[in-house]
Amino acid sequence: MTTDKPSFQPLYQQIRQLLAERIAHGEWAVHEALPSEWALAEALQVSQGTVRKALTKLVDEGWLYRQQGKGTFVSPGLSEWGDGVMVTPGQFNEPPTIPVAELLSCGKANASEDMAEALGLRRAAPLFRIRQLWRFAGVAVALDDAFVSAERFEEIDARRLRQYGNSLYALLERRDAVRIKLGAIQLRATLPDRETSVLLGLTDIEPLLSVIRLAHTPTGEPVEWRKRLCRSARWAFQRNA
Repeated sequence: MTTDKPSFQPLYQQIRQLLAERIAHGEWAVHEALPSEWALAEALQVSQGTVRKALTKLVDEGWLYRQQGKGTFVSPGLSEWGDGVMVTPGQFNEPPTIPVAELLSCGKANASEDMAEALGLRRAAPLFRIRQLWRFAGVAVALDDAFVSAERFEEIDARRLRQYGNSLYALLERRDAVRIKLGAIQLRATLPDRETSVLLGLTDIEPLLSVIRLAHTPTGEPVEWRKRLCRSARWAFQRNA
């Protein structure tokens, strides 16, 4: 993430950044315990108090979680699909299957008034726009348009996304050390335009479920505005409690 702040950071923040980068690059697996505070302090040549403060910051940001008496562990990152699944309508015990994403395009756009307000930007601020098609058993089930600030983040393009498995969240986590958490979600029924119908392979007029969501860092900074159009004739969008 780009910033205009001075380069100086307190020592615990420097340790936090170093550990976040090591977690993002897979030095410790998801749910794996980190070394003890004492071991990290010795390896990093800082005080145990500095390490403890850095770890607490990483817990607050969602990188880590603690289990009393057991240690500090790596938290799983958020899937770009989110926490909902596509299921057969009326079936609550059906095994959930997450659709597979296909990157369609990555370019630039300008923030609408609603996007700018949600992301804390000025109106018409430059954004990166990432369009993805989601397939379930080979059939297109949803179309995403995701937007993040082009002023807050370094360049995002199709080549860079492919380096991270076409995942925006993986890119932000591994390149920029930014963890993503889902925020508010708005649902409503809508009808597809011609372009959406073609991309989703619709042969008849089919109502879609529009899912607009805001994602932010665990400390509350808005990061992403995303609109998903889900097919609703054959599948239901289910969120588990």
